[in-house]
This record gives sequence, C-alpha cells and structure tokens, in this order.
Amino acid sequence: MLTRLKIPGFKNLVGVDVRFGPFTCIAGPNGSAKSNLFDAIHFLSALADRPLLEVALSVRAESGRTTDIRSLFHRVGDQYADTMSFEAGMIVPGEAQDDRGQTAKASITLLRYELALAYRQEESWPSSGTFEMLNEQLVHIAKGEASKHLLFPHKASSWRKSAVRGQRHAPYFISTEGDGTKRVIKLHQDGGQSATASDC
Repeated sequence: MLTRLKIPGFKNLVGVDVRFGPFTCIAGPNGSAKSNLFDAIHFLSALADRPLLEVALSVRAESGRTTDIRSLFHRVGDQYADTMSFEAGMIVPGEAQDDRGQTAKASITLLRYELALAYRQEESWPSSGTFEMLNEQLVHIAKGEASKHLLFPHKASSWRKSAVRGQRHAPYFISTEGDGTKRVIKLHQDGGQSATASDC
C-alpha cells in the first residue's frame, strides 16, 4: 500500500507531495497531471521487476509511447531538468510469494524508498541518452514513528499494530555511498553486514 509519494522533476510534476490512504481518489480537470502521477507510480512499481532503462522506455509520452528518456524529465520551454527524484512511503504485506512460488515473510512492513536519477548523454546513445543513478535508499520506519507517516484516519490499537510490524537495528536495507565513478549501491543486513549490489 502506497502511503506517500513525493516527486520533483518527473514530466510536469514539480513539488508533488501526495498522502495516500486505503482509498484515495485522484480528481482534477484534463491536463492537470493525473495521468503523469499514475505514470510515476507505474515507473516505481515496475522497477521491482525490470531494469531501469527498460521501465523508462515503457512509460507513456504525451503523444503516446516514448523511446526518448529525456521526455521523462521536467521541461520548461525547450529546457529540460537534469535530475528527477522520487520518495515513496509504503506498507508492504507481511507475507508474499517470490517468483519461484516460495513464501517469504517481511521483517519490516513500513518502509521509505528514495530514488534520484540524472540524465546522461552518451556517444553510444546519441538519440536518447541514459540514466545516472545518483541515489537509491530503502529505509525502515520504526513503529514508534508510524503515526507521523500514516496521516489517514485509522485505529492505532488494532489496524496499525497489525499492519506495521518488525524492528531493525540497521537503518537501511539499501544505501548509496560515494560519488561519480566511485558511487556504489549497497544492500544491508541486520548486524551491520553489507554487500555491493551494483556500481553506478
């Protein structure tokens, strides 16, 4: 369940900060960026299963399908922003099945995911360019902080205790360290162990 979405720099979304509840209605006149908000949600959701560039190329452009990731960055006139970022708060199920049908239990269910991307022109991609990942983080939100993040009406004594579970010593599941060619994305385990997931 998505609980919050902050988006600066994606398409025509600037300064967007939406709080979601169990039922949220998105309404507005034509051209008010409703579809772009759903495109942003689709973009983040698809990243769980597919490579970044493939997901970007699947996002709808204003005139239909796009093969130019530059069009995903906010534009004013002929000038495009160089970066875009996302911050998503979420409650994940306590139990789920992986691609092999095996059951897995979540140790933490209230999370915040952050992603920051830059546009990078490359000689091998002259027409469309590619992404540079500036930051990726997945952070747990402690049960004691849940009331600050879940602003919709709910019963703390029953619903919140059943939906928000787990505790963790390390603050991050995923973190970004370093800059430029030394930037790495790290996966963290409880107990302080970490492993490099990818180089950027």
